[in-house]
Amino acid sequence: MTEASPNSRSAIVTGGGRGVGLAAVKVLSERGWSVIALARDVRAARAALAGHPSVDVRYADLRDPASLVAVADTLPEDGIDLVVANAAQFAPWDETTLTADLDGVRDILEVNVIGTWRTVQAFSHALIRSQGSLIIVGSGGGSHGDPDFGIATNPGAVSYAASKAAVHALGRKAALELGEKDVAVYVVDPGLTATAPGMAEMGARDPRSGALSILRPVLGEGFVPAGSFSRDGRPLDW
Repeated sequence: MTEASPNSRSAIVTGGGRGVGLAAVKVLSERGWSVIALARDVRAARAALAGHPSVDVRYADLRDPASLVAVADTLPEDGIDLVVANAAQFAPWDETTLTADLDGVRDILEVNVIGTWRTVQAFSHALIRSQGSLIIVGSGGGSHGDPDFGIATNPGAVSYAASKAAVHALGRKAALELGEKDVAVYVVDPGLTATAPGMAEMGARDPRSGALSILRPVLGEGFVPAGSFSRDGRPLDW
């Protein structure tokens, strides 16, 4: 990572090597942030982020708590301004409650719920030191209020929906606890985003639009209250 200017802000983005996470890293870098992009495939992430000298790509896997702690141990004493807990794993669209392979379900819960929880624990001390912000990436798919892809609208991708509903609960609890330590916590939905083949044909938005949604609380483009669940700066029903 290049040396940051005294006025620059610092961020960590999990899942920063592809999809919405990659787009979020690029947006932050373009706006003057120094960013640590965490990825499992470091080589591919570095190639994707060529031309962004304020980005430091490092290895991390949410299944491996030691990889997150290793990054946390290298952070400056004054902490980090922003952590974006973005990394997640999707489920097959045709997966239902009755047909789901529970071994696959366990893996999705391990990444999406436990992995997000590990991320919060690993970087919480750095956020507390800086009185920074934590953005947890949620999903309308785990919401009761999304009219198109929410919990009450279709039976598919059930393990993803259940995992994101749990992530929302985790974010709400974290907001209560970390708010007492002057850390602002936001749960944000990027909206249906074209991160897999066929999704654009379903009307999914491009990854940059999703990234702008999840970064809305810290980009200064309208007020998003801490502890809320939102998309594009507007509140969503949990």
